[in-house]
Amino acid sequence: MNRQLLTRFAWLAIGGAVVTSLLLLQLIIPAISLADTAEPSAGFAPSIWMSRAQVVAGESVNIFTVLYNSSDNSLSGDVVFAVDGASIGTKNFTLGAGETQIVSAAWVAKSGNHTVSARIENAAGAGVNASLVNQTTGTISISVESPPPPSPTAQVLNTVTSAIQTGVASTAPAIAGVAGSLYGKTEALREQAKTALQKQLAENAPADASAKPKQTAGTPGSGPAEAGVSTAGADEGTPLVSKALRYMAAAGLAVVSSRTLFYISLALMLLILIKIVRAFLRERRRGGRHLPLD
Repeated sequence: MNRQLLTRFAWLAIGGAVVTSLLLLQLIIPAISLADTAEPSAGFAPSIWMSRAQVVAGESVNIFTVLYNSSDNSLSGDVVFAVDGASIGTKNFTLGAGETQIVSAAWVAKSGNHTVSARIENAAGAGVNASLVNQTTGTISISVESPPPPSPTAQVLNTVTSAIQTGVASTAPAIAGVAGSLYGKTEALREQAKTALQKQLAENAPADASAKPKQTAGTPGSGPAEAGVSTAGADEGTPLVSKALRYMAAAGLAVVSSRTLFYISLALMLLILIKIVRAFLRERRRGGRHLPLD
């Protein structure tokens, strides 16, 4: 009898403890949920990475990190990327409620061992002080190798290129001045030739027109034979030469009137002159080799 009563009391005690635990859990869980929704977090995801793991000094790499905002309010501010604690770039961000964003900055690597990190500054938004956590990322370490020395061929090419650039930079003003002066004198000669040819054509045109009736018409009292002799003599004399000269003057005027034709013709004449001079010098050297010795 006593054993049965003790068993009943034990079961009642166990049941009361279970009920009490359930009641406490029902009270505690809503409190935790309310606390979570009242103060949600925002800031960095605990990660930062680079676009490449192996970096050589002088190369440009990108540094990335992730921002998140799980609060009900928008958040804005600046992400400051730092290498060895010194800022290398700042990116502005704005995050709406529930948004995430990847932010990056470029860095020209320097040889040596470095630490890379990021931090949030100038954060603004409703309840930002309560919701903003993880204001700094973790830190990663990176070793940047020095670039390999250039090959002997590359060194020679760099030296030659530098010497050429220096020479061109030092002589360019003088060359430009000489070229400008030569061009100005050539243009003056072209304009003078153009004016002279125009004047010659203008003077010869009326003379040729007035010469034609004199050649065909005989003098009063002269016979047909005399008229025929004078016409034949005129055709065989000055008119043909005058026409040839006039055609040559017209062709020359067409050349000097166009800069393109003029300078092409001038270049061709210079090439021909150079070839003639070279041929002359070559023949002279050959003649000197075969001279009889006294």
